[in-house]
Amino acid sequence: MEKGLFHDLYRQLDNLDPRSYSPASLSGLLHGYLTVYSMVRVYPWLERDFGSPGDIHERAKSIVHLYPGQLQGDDIPVDTRAGYAADKMDVYQLYSDLGYLRNGLDAAYRILSSRGNGKISLPCRTPNICRLLCNCYYFAGDEECGELAGRLVTEALGYIRGGDRGVLLSWWDTICLYGDAVGAMMLPGEDYKRLEEERARLRVSVEREEDKRIERFRQTGQEADFGLVSEVFYILAKREFAEGIKTSNNY
Repeated sequence: MEKGLFHDLYRQLDNLDPRSYSPASLSGLLHGYLTVYSMVRVYPWLERDFGSPGDIHERAKSIVHLYPGQLQGDDIPVDTRAGYAADKMDVYQLYSDLGYLRNGLDAAYRILSSRGNGKISLPCRTPNICRLLCNCYYFAGDEECGELAGRLVTEALGYIRGGDRGVLLSWWDTICLYGDAVGAMMLPGEDYKRLEEERARLRVSVEREEDKRIERFRQTGQEADFGLVSEVFYILAKREFAEGIKTSNNY
């Protein structure tokens, strides 16, 4: 049932002009396309359903090309700018165009060094800032950024354990990014094992919250706001990819 919903949504979005929407609402759409791109690269026969990797990546680039002005504007909230910068680096990971990486890193360090004293500081303590820190560690080998990312993840996990489930979905991908890109390299073995166990426990709750988003989307149909459409597209793309991996491993 979800597979049919995802394929229908993918076809509908194929006619969408991203310029019709604010860049702030497009991150889920971008990551949905990047996930589909990865899926088709791994399983080439899916091109008949989703198109060629080149076509999919052009869709992703058409979204991220809307970001440059948003990275510079002082009137744009710093958390939003951090999200744009992290998205640029996410596009680089799949396309290997150094322009995306340089632009993303330059914007990241402008945001993280905004006090002008040459030191890294946290303008806010959000998932997007944590994504920036993880990427600066991964791409630039900046260990201070890796350590700061770890502190933010520890704080977020503390809130979630304390019952603040409202932050779970907003932090989930960032927690996974930290575990894969930073924690695996920086954390001692026992600490990393605990992080992985925590992720395994939280995954059930994450899927439950995602199911609620999908059901709300089903109920609202054509009336769904674009932020929900974008979010559900990304959720379904991740599930489709995960299902493909599971099926492949069973052969």
